[in-house]
Amino acid sequence: MKIISWNVAYRVGKQQLQLDALISREPDIIGLQEVTSKTLPLWIKGLQKAGYAYSISSFSLHGGNSGLTGPRRYGILVASQWPLDSINQRSLKIPWHERLVSVLIHSPNVDFEFHVAHIPPGASHGGLKINMFEGIFKFLARPSYNYPRILCGDFNSPQAETRSGEVITWGQDILKDGQVRFSDKEGRWDVGERSVIQGLAEYNLYDIFRLLNGYESQEFSWLLRRKGKIIARRRFDHIFAAKALNPDTCRYIHSFREDSLSDHSAIEATFKI
Repeated sequence: MKIISWNVAYRVGKQQLQLDALISREPDIIGLQEVTSKTLPLWIKGLQKAGYAYSISSFSLHGGNSGLTGPRRYGILVASQWPLDSINQRSLKIPWHERLVSVLIHSPNVDFEFHVAHIPPGASHGGLKINMFEGIFKFLARPSYNYPRILCGDFNSPQAETRSGEVITWGQDILKDGQVRFSDKEGRWDVGERSVIQGLAEYNLYDIFRLLNGYESQEFSWLLRRKGKIIARRRFDHIFAAKALNPDTCRYIHSFREDSLSDHSAIEATFKI
């Protein structure tokens, strides 16, 4: 089984190229972020034509485009070659409910939960980002007795990772001498980000890129540029999954970003289920 998660960056003029690039990778399941009410029809039509007969979006789950405007115009689309059902999110407490889509996918081998998230950046949304992390953690911090789970998406975190395995959140500052200190005296920002990025492993949702590749691989999925120069590389896009799904490979598809299809590389994983 192959899945791809990708922030498509609302690039209307390149949507057909994005669609072609995705289909060329032949995933079984796709989780897209930054889909809008304008781009959604073409996504659904194109993916259905390519064999993804089953799909569900933030817009279908939350009453069309009502209220999903301005900074909240970005939604999520899940497309699958296998049947799926939406998962009840009544217990989910997040400020932007459209930024997590949860489905139960019925593959030929196993039924499993598939969750796609898009956490807004803290630089432009402040504490809302941490409210999102806290709500998603509470929603998923539970034993998964019935079905194994996958969580993927754009999390706008962490700030950095070291080869020794240290994860540095946006609740920390990296000083000029390389030392790290907490920037949030109460620690809520650090704890909020870390609860999902690392804490969900306790509930059988492991960062499978690190599980399979270790921390020696200093990968990234997004670049920060200033005046044409790259000043930072961030690994914002993740796939967390249960070990029972037998994750086999996990990699970033940089060609999607290098070809200017999005400002994010896609993340792709395969499972031997």
